[in-house]
Amino acid sequence: MTAQALLKGTCSHNTARLFWRKQVECKKTYTSASAYICKCSAVRDVQRSLRSKERSACDVLEQYLHRLDSTEPTYHSFLTTDAATARAQAKALDQQIAQDGTSSLGPLAGIPIAIKDNICTKGLETTAGSKILKGYRPPFDATAVARLRAAGAIIIGKTNMDAFGMGSSSEYSDYQVTCNPCDPERVPGGSSGGSAAAVASSQCVAALGSDTGGSIRQPASFCGVVGLKPTYGRISRYGLIAYGSSLDCIGPLSSTVEDAAIMLGVMAGQDSHDATSSAAPVTDFAAALASVDSLNSKPLRGKRIGVIAEMMQGGIAPGVISAVQKSIKHLESLGADVSEVCSR
Repeated sequence: MTAQALLKGTCSHNTARLFWRKQVECKKTYTSASAYICKCSAVRDVQRSLRSKERSACDVLEQYLHRLDSTEPTYHSFLTTDAATARAQAKALDQQIAQDGTSSLGPLAGIPIAIKDNICTKGLETTAGSKILKGYRPPFDATAVARLRAAGAIIIGKTNMDAFGMGSSSEYSDYQVTCNPCDPERVPGGSSGGSAAAVASSQCVAALGSDTGGSIRQPASFCGVVGLKPTYGRISRYGLIAYGSSLDCIGPLSSTVEDAAIMLGVMAGQDSHDATSSAAPVTDFAAALASVDSLNSKPLRGKRIGVIAEMMQGGIAPGVISAVQKSIKHLESLGADVSEVCSR
């Protein structure tokens, strides 16, 4: 969690400040959100169950759709769902497995995924959280969505957001206010708050968000999930409804780092539809992750981490400063060299 991501929420809304005061208590007591009970990759778990035929793709999908239906009246994560199409895709995948086996399954085969409502999905209403675009059904998929589908992902719906990304609490959607699954009285952050809440409440395995100045990272930190803002251009922006085109990035939200790495590997790569997309080779990001067993007691030794001095001054809630200071001490205990950086 960066200081910028933290401050984006805490400076703008008193409700976000209150959430941070209760966060430690919530993490100790809350057990229903996937972020707090998942100890391994949810993507790998689903894939293993499909390959072993322990579960079918339909079984997996119904598990998440049931969870979505039972919790959505409380959390309001989604603006649109498409259960019929998702069920048809899961059924087709089960038929493929029955006929051809599992050797040709894509890296996201059978994985229920949600998409932030400012990322185009062919034929599925995409409003960017604004009534201005109500009824708009794109005739194409964003490149990131197309690559998820090609990898076998099942798109279950579109998540709530601050209208056109203009907000950091998900309170400024034209349709509804999303609640934080850790505590429904608190905000989930924004503008990708619907995606963060959907992952945190196990309504889906993972989700896509977009980040211009913290809109993936901040709600991920508020909801206790993993949020990745890739390097600009690593994932094509084609099909993303723009906020600031020179800063906008699409990225994953998930319950584990490994799941985020798997999704990044699927979506990354140059795209002829986006001249700013990176031509850098795409590696197996998940395979490059160090295993827990390989880490020593000081895994961050030799790493330098900067804390922006001005971000810890004036107008910051005491609970926020305390949380950041505890995080700094934890990083130092892992061997990192943490020092203040002045922006002036």
